[in-house]
Amino acid sequence: MLLKNKRTREPLNITLLKFKIHFAKTIKIAFESYMRTELVKSSFQIKDVKESDFYFDLQWNFNCYSYSDLYIE
Repeated sequence: MLLKNKRTREPLNITLLKFKIHFAKTIKIAFESYMRTELVKSSFQIKDVKESDFYFDLQWNFNCYSYSDLYIE
């Protein structure tokens, strides 16, 4: 997995397991934001928001919902 710093464009090559360990707090924030967004979108329908849905498109969800200085390229 290739991460880049938004400011310096410095690349960081990391495995998915190390990414989950080092960025656990950031991933949690991104998932909670994703969950809120999905619940608002489906306010008229009962929808179960799952973590697997978040990880299905991890790059998009992490980059949009994490507010991190790093993004997944």
